[in-house]
Amino acid sequence: YIEVWIQQKSFNQKRISLNMVNKELALFIRSLMPEGRAGGDPDRPVSMWNELDRLRGYPEKTTVVIFRTRGCSWYRFSSCSMCGYFNDTQNVTEENLYHQIDHVASTLNSEVLKVFTSGSFLDPVEIPDQVRSYFYEKIGSKVSKLLVESRTEYIRPERMEELKKIGISVRIAIGLESANDYLIENSINKGSSFRKYMDAALTAKKYGMEIRTYLLFKPPFISEKAAIADVLESIRKVRDITTDVSINPTNIQKNTLVEYLWKNGLYRPPRLYSLARVLIEGMKIGPEVISYPTGGNKERGVHNDTFDDKLLDLIVESSLNQDVKDLERYMESLDLSTFWDMIEAEDRAMVQVDFERVIRQALSAVPEI
Repeated sequence: YIEVWIQQKSFNQKRISLNMVNKELALFIRSLMPEGRAGGDPDRPVSMWNELDRLRGYPEKTTVVIFRTRGCSWYRFSSCSMCGYFNDTQNVTEENLYHQIDHVASTLNSEVLKVFTSGSFLDPVEIPDQVRSYFYEKIGSKVSKLLVESRTEYIRPERMEELKKIGISVRIAIGLESANDYLIENSINKGSSFRKYMDAALTAKKYGMEIRTYLLFKPPFISEKAAIADVLESIRKVRDITTDVSINPTNIQKNTLVEYLWKNGLYRPPRLYSLARVLIEGMKIGPEVISYPTGGNKERGVHNDTFDDKLLDLIVESSLNQDVKDLERYMESLDLSTFWDMIEAEDRAMVQVDFERVIRQALSAVPEI
């Protein structure tokens, strides 16, 4: 199966499929997903915490909640190649969702709220219309800024009217992942397209919504050099329609295609050096560009071969402050010539192998003498 996917060298020149789904890839990804559902209290969100974000143009305390739901609509057929959020899904009732909303409303302690699910907040199957209405009623008077996530197909006029009636500023986060439709179909398995993203973003903006665009940094089957180019080109294509861009370096989530490749030495998460370069160059393109890496400096997340806590901190600080001067100075203080030579050599390889992981696996298989 993998041999079908190592032909990534000329992905920019390949045709754009109008079907938007590579069925063979989608079915293979589906085969990796567990059949069971997660445990946990159905009356409580998966998680809730405070962090810093800049949804109102400056860094401030922001509450994040992940509602426990039945999961993404796309998950019922397949999943994105890197997404393991289906691992948190559960069979919940509307009553369970009401209790989760009550819990958030009673514990909320900031004016800014980001709402995540394992799919789309605007999906009427995942979050029924009456549940969303209850959420708006309970939360609307408590926050000044709201971010919700949604796939493009649920960003429809009737749901934009709902959001508009709340009377607060709303930003809708859309997972475009890449503006390259070949990658969307044959690497990320998004079940979408750049045109669908643009149509949804224009609909949302028509009703006064802001847009946060998620871009995936280094999906499978492409080199790190190609991934840098793809993110920067994607920023250029969305800069006139999105409020900000969130760069999400791929991390290794359980039961995903990316994990399958990683375990076999055929995928390595991106390096912090490359993410720093993307952030620096992306801010020059505009609009606001941020990155808050999940799993940074860990084996399953974005990391260099040598641990670098300072670089990770500078990436987050630059994102929050929209100022890359300190990040640029730090990068210029390093001798990265060998690193960039390695990135160039990796780009010329037919298969993107994680050589360090392959070597470790080989050595572990050698019997002791």
